[in-house]
Amino acid sequence: WPPLLLELWGPASPAPQSPRCGMNCWMMLAALTALSIVHAGNVKGTIPACALDGNFAWCNTSLHLAERVELLLAELTDEERVAQLSNDLFAGVAGVERLGLDKFNYIVEASHGLLLRDSTPQPTSFPQVIGMAASFNKTLFEAVGKATALEARYFRDQGLEWGQDSDKVQGRSGGLLLQFNINIFRDPRWGRGQETPGECPTLSAAYARGFVSGIQSPVAGTGSVPLAGASCKHFDVYSFEGGPTELNRTKHERNLVPGSPNVSRHNENAVVSAQDLAETYFPAFEACARSGALGVMCAYNQVNGVPSCGNAPLLQDLLRDTWGFKGLIVTDCDAIADMYSLQKFRSTPAATIEAALQAGTDVACSPGFFKEHANKPELRSLVETAVRRALHVRFQLGEFDPPEASPSPAVTWHAMAERHASLALEAALQGAVLLKNEGAGKLPWQRGLRLALLGPLRHATRKLLGNYEAWPVDVVSPVEGLRPWANVTLPGPEASICGGNAVEKMPAKPDVDAVVIVAGLQGDDPDSPDPDMRPLKSQLCQAGCLETEGCDRQNISWPQAQEQLIRTAASWGLPVVLVIVSGGPLDLSEFAKLDGISAILWMGYPGQGGGSAMASLIFGERSPSGRLSQTFYTGQYVEQVAMRDYRLRPDDGAGFPGRGYRFIDNQWVVYPFGHGLSYDPWQFEWANVANGSWGDSSEVNRGGCRLTIRASLPAAPPAQDQRPSAVVVLLFLRPEEDSGRSRPSKLLRHFEQLMLPPANANGTRWADVSFELTHEDFKLVGEYGESGLVTGRWLVEAGEPAELSLGVHVSEEGCHVLGGTDDDGKLPGRSSTDATESASSNARRGAWLVQFLAAAFMHAMI
Repeated sequence: WPPLLLELWGPASPAPQSPRCGMNCWMMLAALTALSIVHAGNVKGTIPACALDGNFAWCNTSLHLAERVELLLAELTDEERVAQLSNDLFAGVAGVERLGLDKFNYIVEASHGLLLRDSTPQPTSFPQVIGMAASFNKTLFEAVGKATALEARYFRDQGLEWGQDSDKVQGRSGGLLLQFNINIFRDPRWGRGQETPGECPTLSAAYARGFVSGIQSPVAGTGSVPLAGASCKHFDVYSFEGGPTELNRTKHERNLVPGSPNVSRHNENAVVSAQDLAETYFPAFEACARSGALGVMCAYNQVNGVPSCGNAPLLQDLLRDTWGFKGLIVTDCDAIADMYSLQKFRSTPAATIEAALQAGTDVACSPGFFKEHANKPELRSLVETAVRRALHVRFQLGEFDPPEASPSPAVTWHAMAERHASLALEAALQGAVLLKNEGAGKLPWQRGLRLALLGPLRHATRKLLGNYEAWPVDVVSPVEGLRPWANVTLPGPEASICGGNAVEKMPAKPDVDAVVIVAGLQGDDPDSPDPDMRPLKSQLCQAGCLETEGCDRQNISWPQAQEQLIRTAASWGLPVVLVIVSGGPLDLSEFAKLDGISAILWMGYPGQGGGSAMASLIFGERSPSGRLSQTFYTGQYVEQVAMRDYRLRPDDGAGFPGRGYRFIDNQWVVYPFGHGLSYDPWQFEWANVANGSWGDSSEVNRGGCRLTIRASLPAAPPAQDQRPSAVVVLLFLRPEEDSGRSRPSKLLRHFEQLMLPPANANGTRWADVSFELTHEDFKLVGEYGESGLVTGRWLVEAGEPAELSLGVHVSEEGCHVLGGTDDDGKLPGRSSTDATESASSNARRGAWLVQFLAAAFMHAMI
């Protein structure tokens, strides 16, 4: 499989050299001339700092990078230093003309492609993250990260145009720090769950590692200069939008809106146990830091009473000192002002800024508040430290290298865009999840059918992209994707995505062979550009069919008109496929059992190739291989959990069912995390199992148990044998249940996607994948955040539901394979010890968490 992605991805050599233009999710309709455009007209100019005047000492690449940073830092006045930390959402930080120092934007949104509006050329719009994560393909994660960074470099070095018609502005984009969301999708109603890799810490951490690696691939010919910098957001526990807030543009502070809920993401206090922090909320950011990411964005919310952007235990003690983060920390926009005006963290603006800088924050997004209050003598040393870290990242990205150290691009935009469009289509194909497929009308269908296409998203283009989307881009709509495959008719009136009642006219039964309904949610509202006012000003948000920044859903129910349309089509006695376009789940408890619906295909927000991917899957050119990266709950589930309850473990006494696949009972689940069907009759077997000892770093078998799984396909008809087939292998570990239900019921520890080529001459197709179960895999997190090895018997399961299982015995010495389950399907009796510390690093980590929570509690009391 990797060679195919590498073919789409292209060799490492076609790497132009420059960043992109970045904007946050809102106010995209503002004047495009205010964007971070550097040296308009000088499209192919190299970085001015070292191109216009070669005498700048910091341009000398023979000096150590830290020394070069100090040389430039020494030339900046106090006022210029403050300006270098004051990042306007659109224009970035100011340039310093006398030093040849460019503007630079530290907020370059790039979750699923670069967020550009009205640009020429157009960036690639990949599927939204929740869908890409459902591919469980680490190679894909890295490939999309690299493709996004290649485009960012191109726009930085070679330039682009913004705007429409006579208002077009030409220039180079002004930033190379690419932001992407790795928060945990904690609650199915969260509007921004679509931007995340899902609910599982293991998957989110793997996604972070892959995306960081791809973005920070080296520029061809430099060896070490990254294409761009990866920046992971929002650290930490951000998963709630809440009520509206309004920005006072004179004071640069946000205010609550009278008569509306008084809690929003800008003043939320996420109360989280040490156990949940260590086990769930930290792993993705730890992976980001240990992968060498150049940036992290701190969140709006407080964690246990301490603002994330003023939280020294989080930003300094954990992120920098423990995980080894070497980059810069940028705030979410207006976060420092929120610390003062809404969170009342300190009594004066200057003291609030001091707290943020002391905690480890460097760059402030939305700079009015920071610029107005930061130029104080008592802050000079803290400002200097922050500027040093910010400049260090810009030097790492090659901005201050002379032209001869920056090779010319080795590829045209056209060639790169073609490869990336193919990659976007491939990502959509791999991320789609077949939830249901049964009965006489099940998929795949034969080409040439008379097909009725229904649903509010049958003509969708921009609505296939989700939020943080580039626009305009060339998108294949569902109707455009299906027409080459079938005789498509469009019966009935155009359906409303937000119909609040069932009075909309339903279409009559059409004279067709089959029906496709494209339904779901809307992932953005361009008509309501300020996300923090969407609860008041967005009709889509108020109607419950919008999920996006600033807008959580109240429930996971279907809009009534869509629900009635689906029921109507299901009553016709025709094969019906329901295609769902959404980030978060919708209640499928009825439709999963409804005989009139043959198949349900969830596609996330599939990006620019969405319509083509949908048609290819429905008609069997490709078999679905995606697995859910989130749980699809029943509608009743969300009635049991408060949006602001950050607990994960169930509490039977309080009637709290828990969250996510690790803790939830099946009664609340329609389709579980990891679920996904295929057209192919995959067969699995243990190809090899081996015991092992933990050993030490010098021992060959220090990995513990080694398990090899063989996935194979029997000989099939020629048409099926000629298509490539992919399957995701998920490896879960089940610890022994404890009486208090505090342990996870199971944990995803490893996963791989396998791709089989078309069949060979004798029709056989198979592939092996091997996993090593290490000491770390059998650790659980205790009540105080301490991580320790749990000895005794564990159950290993492959797949969801389990295709294979076997027992293993874990001791302080190693891992021993026992076999499968008992006849009753339960684990054999086991003797298990409580989680105990087995390494000094774990002890330090647990002690840090206890200290962190205690300090946070004391602060909250004060």
